[in-house]
Amino acid sequence: MSKPRRYRPLIAAFLGSLVTSFALSLPGIAVAQANTAQASTQASPNPTGSAASSLDVIVDGERHSWRPLEQGADVAWEAYRKGDYQAAVPVFARLAKLGHPVAEWLMGNVYFAGQGVPQDYRRALEWFEKAANQGLMQAYAPTAQLYEQGKGTPLDLGKAYMWYNIAIANLPSSVERYNLMKQRDTVGALMTQAQIEAAQKRSLLFQPKKVVPPDIETAREMLGE
Repeated sequence: MSKPRRYRPLIAAFLGSLVTSFALSLPGIAVAQANTAQASTQASPNPTGSAASSLDVIVDGERHSWRPLEQGADVAWEAYRKGDYQAAVPVFARLAKLGHPVAEWLMGNVYFAGQGVPQDYRRALEWFEKAANQGLMQAYAPTAQLYEQGKGTPLDLGKAYMWYNIAIANLPSSVERYNLMKQRDTVGALMTQAQIEAAQKRSLLFQPKKVVPPDIETAREMLGE
C-alpha cells in the first residue's frame, strides 16, 4: 500500500516564493512587505515550523489549522508560478471561500492582474481586504493602494491612510518601511488634520479577526460538495 503524498502547507509554499508572486500584482512599495516576509522565511527553513503554524487559530484553548484543507495547494502554487492559472485559480478560490487568508490574498492578485479571470479591481480589493482584516501582513499595502488610487472603489484617502499606517506598524526599520511612510504622508497631504487623526485612531484600534478553519466535513458543506 503506497504512502499518502506529503504536501507543503500553503503558507510555507507561499512564503518560500513570495517576492515572485507579489511583484506580479502591485508595483513599487507593496513589495516592501514581501521582502520582509521572505527574510523571516529564510531564518526559519522548516516548512512545518512557525511560518506554517502562524495561520492556526486557537479557540477555547483548542488549535484549529488550515493544513488539513490544503491538499493540492502546493501543486496549485507551482502551477501559478509557471503561469498555469487555469490549474491554480480554482484551488485558491476554493480555499478563499472558506476564509483561508493566504488564498484570499492570492485571489486579490489574480483579479488585480487578470490571471485566468477577467481583470476586476473591485473583486481584487474585496479579497485583499478580507486577508488584511485577518492580519495577513502582505495584504495591507495592496489594500491601501487600491483605496488611494480609487481602483475598484470610490477614492477613500481615510482608508488608504489607515491601511498604510497598519502596514508600517508591522515592518521593522528599513528602506521599505520608509517608502511606505512617504506614501502614507503623500496621502495625508490631501487630508485635513481631523481626517488624519480619525484614520490614525482607526489604525490603532485595528484588531485582526481570523477566520476559524472549518473541519473537512463542514468545509464540504460550505462549498456545496
